[in-house]
Amino acid sequence: MNYDLTFERALKRLEEIIASLDEKDLDLEKAISLYEEGMALVHFCEEKLKQARSRVEVILKNKEGFILESLEKAKELLKNG
Repeated sequence: MNYDLTFERALKRLEEIIASLDEKDLDLEKAISLYEEGMALVHFCEEKLKQARSRVEVILKNKEGFILESLEKAKELLKNG
């Protein structure tokens, strides 16, 4: 996988691949090649999203000091005061 690839570039390439696969005159080998590339990009994007989710954490202060909570948990705690 290209190390300069960003999530946004991967999504753009996926859109291009989907458009190409929609062409009726695409030969089988090219279609398979595009499909394989697309699946690799899907896995790349899934991993990037997983990494982003794990980075979206909020530091909350409690009586024992600072703790690290998930964004969902932080929203719940802040909402409930």
